[in-house]
Amino acid sequence: MKITHIVSSLDSNQGGPPNVVLNLADTQKKIGHKVSIISQFKNLKYNNFKNLSYINLIKGSFLFKKHYIPNFDFIKKIYNGIKNSEIIHIHGVWNGVVSISFLISRFLQKKIILTPHGSLDSYNVKNKYILKKIYFYLIERFNLKYVKGFHFLNLNEYKNSRWINILKNKKILIQSNGINQKFINNLKLKKQKNFSKKVNITYLGRLNKIKNIDLQINLINYLKKRNKVYYLNIYGPNDGELHKIKKKINKLKLNKQIFLRKPVYGLKKYSILKNADIVILTSKYECNSILAIEVMSVGGLLLCTENCNLSHPAKYGAVKVSNHKIQNLVKSLDYLTINENSKMIRKNALKYAKKNLDIEINIKNILKFYKQII
Repeated sequence: MKITHIVSSLDSNQGGPPNVVLNLADTQKKIGHKVSIISQFKNLKYNNFKNLSYINLIKGSFLFKKHYIPNFDFIKKIYNGIKNSEIIHIHGVWNGVVSISFLISRFLQKKIILTPHGSLDSYNVKNKYILKKIYFYLIERFNLKYVKGFHFLNLNEYKNSRWINILKNKKILIQSNGINQKFINNLKLKKQKNFSKKVNITYLGRLNKIKNIDLQINLINYLKKRNKVYYLNIYGPNDGELHKIKKKINKLKLNKQIFLRKPVYGLKKYSILKNADIVILTSKYECNSILAIEVMSVGGLLLCTENCNLSHPAKYGAVKVSNHKIQNLVKSLDYLTINENSKMIRKNALKYAKKNLDIEINIKNILKFYKQII
């Protein structure tokens, strides 16, 4: 099968979708399909990809970076890539690369699969609501009507995307992102023992407003005032919030409790997630967090807030979920620092990942979905 994935950018500071696209393409290529990725990128720094030369990466550039508007040469590459493919798998909405890819696919009468990655979720539509509504009614609703199949990452995303009123007669796949479980298992990561009384909390991801790192800082400040010895390590690329984070840490005099680290990629990332006493995720919204998938896959200990859409693994005891109140987060920390509880969650996380988050199983379902569309 000739498959082309289209995503606005593969740069590692773009969050989860680039890593997801590379995982999909990598696995599809290994089982014999002809796979291309059309995108903009500068530096590819990802966990499982030492050599990407065997994937047909078609690189483009932007005319205007703000809304990911492709230049003329990029548009030509998109046209040629779509022309030579059977399945066009588009990732995300609300940007120039995606809209032009829709239009070219319609012109060439190609079959489109769309994975919105949460971008059609009513929560995210609230951001720049008026602009998105105008854009939707003028352009994107016609593109979305043409899409043959929608791939949503969980049931909540599907339910919250039904406002577009075109899903009733469309083919729908609801399935989480996955990760190469064999690759993770072959790493043979070992959990290092923490002999000190210090509890190291780790956040690993973009420094973006939606990640709600402000809450993590408030949590550490609350614990400090009550003489509880917790430390927060923040790893990640700046995505608009670094200055505010530094300013707040200095204002609250938390320089000895909170440490800003450089972004980490490759194998080091998995080791950090496994060896953290607790990994924390306090986002205002998550569709299908890659961080959560990676933490569970290495048997890490994840504390997340309710808006992170992790109720399903929570039912299996694979993560600990709290609301956004500081007092509740503190109770969750107390629970997780009990050795028996942390061991149980780590064990459940590994079981859950093996059953639900294996990329090879997920790919089989996606390929079946492609065949339904063709």
